[in-house]
Amino acid sequence: MSESSALQWLRAPKLAEDTLPMDSREVTCRRCGRTVQVSLSPMRPPSFLRVEDQVECPEVQERWTGKGEGSLLLMMCGALEGSLDAEWEAEEADAAAPHEPMPAVPPTRPRAIPEPAAAFPDRWHDGHDHDGHDEDDQEEVVSTGWLRSVLARSAAFRKGVIRAVVGVMILGIVFLVGVLLPLREIKLLIQSPPAPTSVSNAQREALSAPPPPSPRRILSEAPIAPLATPLGARAPSSSFVAPRQAAAPEVAAVASSEPAAAPRAVPSPEPEPKLRLPEMMTIAGGSFAMGGDDDSEQPVHQVSVRPFSLGKNPVTVGEWKQCVAAAGCPDIASGADDRPVINVSYDDTQAYLAWLSKATGKTFRLPTEAEWEYAARGGQRTRYWWGDRMRPGMASCKGCNGNGDADQDQPPKVGSVQANPFGLFDMGGGVGQWIADNWHKNYKGAPTDGSVWLEEGSYARVIRSGSWKNGAADARAGSRDHYDGRIRHPTLGFRVASSP
Repeated sequence: MSESSALQWLRAPKLAEDTLPMDSREVTCRRCGRTVQVSLSPMRPPSFLRVEDQVECPEVQERWTGKGEGSLLLMMCGALEGSLDAEWEAEEADAAAPHEPMPAVPPTRPRAIPEPAAAFPDRWHDGHDHDGHDEDDQEEVVSTGWLRSVLARSAAFRKGVIRAVVGVMILGIVFLVGVLLPLREIKLLIQSPPAPTSVSNAQREALSAPPPPSPRRILSEAPIAPLATPLGARAPSSSFVAPRQAAAPEVAAVASSEPAAAPRAVPSPEPEPKLRLPEMMTIAGGSFAMGGDDDSEQPVHQVSVRPFSLGKNPVTVGEWKQCVAAAGCPDIASGADDRPVINVSYDDTQAYLAWLSKATGKTFRLPTEAEWEYAARGGQRTRYWWGDRMRPGMASCKGCNGNGDADQDQPPKVGSVQANPFGLFDMGGGVGQWIADNWHKNYKGAPTDGSVWLEEGSYARVIRSGSWKNGAADARAGSRDHYDGRIRHPTLGFRVASSP
């Protein structure tokens, strides 16, 4: 599959966007501080204008948008959307500010001068009317000051009353806790029990007599009676009790008469749940011709692979849930436990491998691209391990079996198709599988010893196997694709590998 066809679904949203009337603006993200171009279209909500800005955003998660080949939905993260909303609110506030009405201020009217004042200003100012006005003003000021003083005194009085009530309540609580409770305790201590109304002598002797010994002590301490009693001798009373001996013989007699107590059974600890590990298959090393007919699969070159172990199936939902329960992986798995886990990113696979290595004490990793293709071919040189043409029941891919699996949201369960000669399932179709190598557009300069091929600063990782949503061409042993390792996709899973 060529690079253009592999990235067709990435470009599809941008081609559709070019046909709509749109505008764009620069928005600064409040979280990461980057200034990006935001697309403003009347046909859909604001979104990223460029795919590169979305890929670099740490909050963006890709969504599955239909039953077709899939497309990358350009969408904004929450922080950028909040920044855009803040700018819009600021613009609306600035636009609305000039139109706000000014606060109405009642006009001040000049005080009308009465006619006598206008006709006789000197007499008016010297007369009693002027003095009357002054007196009224003074009375008004005096009354206002008196009212204010009364209000101030009443407020102070209320505060004083409140403080007094609070103080009385506190004193009451202290009195109850510190005085009444101790007095009640003292009264209970000095109170004597009531005397019995009438007690007979027999009852008084019974009360003062020591408690009777236990039957076991009577049997162990009673002397052995003789067979015959001499004539004239008085037989001892049947209620005779031998005097109490030392404590040690008594304890020995009691111990000898009782059976030995069985040791108390200690409950055994519940067995810990068995760790559900991926089943591994040992792959013998060897050499093979790596590559195919597509441009990204050229040039075909000879590679030598060392012995290694590879997961019999892709990692399942049940195996992923154990990592989630141990707080080592995000809770993103859905579906039955026997189905491959999907919607994982390359970073998610590293979290699972770190937890699995720590839990088992062994080192697990992702397979290299050369190891995966060597295992997928199963020692054959054909397009598929069974031949050059797709056959029903050999791979879970779109249109390969005619059962409509491609229309389902979940991939088929593991082991639904035949295993290849190495005993591996779903090495073509099923789920796309993350590989340890960085993406390179062809094999020029690729290592020939089967080791991992990395490129510093690159987030693109190799994807192998195709998926149940892809066609038969993507299920070939030599087919290769790539995706951003920081982003999850609903068709991507992985399988584990390890070195001896």
